[in-house]
Amino acid sequence: MNFCRECGSKLNPNSKFCTNCGIQLRGDDAINVKKNIVMGDKKKNITWFNGAIVIIFFGLIAFYFMTMRSKEELVIQNQPTISGEVSYPMSPYRSTNITAATSNGFISIPLTSVINSKFVSFTYSNANRSIPLLAYLTEDGKVVTAIRMCEPCNSESFHIKNDEFVCDACGTTWELNNLEAISGSCGKYPPDPIPSIVKDGKIIINAADVEKWQRRV
Repeated sequence: MNFCRECGSKLNPNSKFCTNCGIQLRGDDAINVKKNIVMGDKKKNITWFNGAIVIIFFGLIAFYFMTMRSKEELVIQNQPTISGEVSYPMSPYRSTNITAATSNGFISIPLTSVINSKFVSFTYSNANRSIPLLAYLTEDGKVVTAIRMCEPCNSESFHIKNDEFVCDACGTTWELNNLEAISGSCGKYPPDPIPSIVKDGKIIINAADVEKWQRRV
């Protein structure tokens, strides 16, 4: 089947004129028009396909960044749950100082101290330095163990207020349950979580994890 070069209408074999638009036809007009129509459809299909690929690509990138979890969240989500639901007052709730024990490369604190106080501070010391640590309970009863430091302002003092974790020095505030920044200039540097486990009535931290810790700023 041949087609008119002007309007694309179907032509009868050996037609001299297009019956639709009346244009006079040359010998190769019908063939060229048909080729252009087919090639035009192919170009449209390729353009649509390329556009779909670009949309899918950027969609995957957006999905990755929306679902990407911070280092703090990844550590906290694997922490053990040691109590039922926990609540804190609207007024500043401060930590209780306790003494940690170190033996065979592990730091341990009593489980009951954390359950009863909900928020404790302690220190690990080796031959080279002393490193401040803390442990607190999230609202769903997970225990979070972390380096007790707001690095940009060098503060080692914090308090909990309702569902927020707050630096006493600069006032930077993080979400209690995952340490995501809420406000303040030091938001990118919450107390750095260190993994811990519960065993034989103690919360245990690998001393090597603490010793290899380095300041982020």
